[in-house]
Amino acid sequence: MPSNILYFAGCTTRARFSEDIESHLDLLRKLGFNPKMLENERCCGDPLILVGDDDSAKKVARENAQAFANAKIDLIATECAGCYRVLSIEYPAYGLKMPKVKHMSQLIAENIDKLKFKTETTKEKIAYHDPCELGRLAGEYDAPRKVLARVAEVVEPLATKVESRCCGAGGAMFALEPEFSIKLAENRIRKDFEPLGVSKLVTACPSCLFNLTVGASRREAETNKPIEVLDLSTYIYSKLK
Repeated sequence: MPSNILYFAGCTTRARFSEDIESHLDLLRKLGFNPKMLENERCCGDPLILVGDDDSAKKVARENAQAFANAKIDLIATECAGCYRVLSIEYPAYGLKMPKVKHMSQLIAENIDKLKFKTETTKEKIAYHDPCELGRLAGEYDAPRKVLARVAEVVEPLATKVESRCCGAGGAMFALEPEFSIKLAENRIRKDFEPLGVSKLVTACPSCLFNLTVGASRREAETNKPIEVLDLSTYIYSKLK
C-alpha cells in the first residue's frame, strides 16, 4: 500500500464544500492511508481544457506535475470527478510523469473491508447519479455502486451509467450560463429521480453535488417533496461506527 498519498481536494470542493475535506481525509486514514495535502493546492486545469485553452492548461499541468514530484508521493486521491479525469488521463497525454491517481470511490471499493459500519436494521434507498467526467469520460461506473451497496439499497435512475445525463454543470456551463445550467439540473431531478420516490441522491462529483442540490431545492419548492443531494465519500463516512 502506498505510504505517500496526496489528497487533492479540487477547486469546487475547496470553495463550496470545504467542510467535506476533513471527512475525506479521516476516511482515508480509516482505510489505512496517511494522507497529506499540498500547502498551496492549485486548479488541476480542467476548466481551461473545457473552454479550449490548451496552452494554459498544459502550463498548469506542468506546474502541478512538478509540485507532485516535489511532494514525493506515490498516489493521488480525489473526490472530484473532473480532477480525477484530468490528472489520470489528460496529464499523461501531455507526456507528464504522474503518480497513480484514484478517485475516492475506487480507493474505498478496494479497501472497503477495512471499514466498520453502523449496524442498521434496514438499508435506506438512495439513488446514484453518474458524473459525466467519472463515468462516460473516465469509464468508472462500478466502484461507486459497490461502495454504496455496502450501506444502502441503490435504486438506479431512469437514465443511468453510459446513458446518464449531465447534471447541467458540465463543460463549464455553470460558469457561462448559470441559470440554464440550473434549469438542466431541475430537469434531471424531475425526469430521472423524482419518479424513483427516493429522498436521497448521492453523486461523486462536487460540481454535480452543487448543481443538483440547487436543482433539487427548486423542485422541492414546486412539489413539496425534498430530495437531499449528498457527496459519496461524506455519505460513506457518515455510516461509519
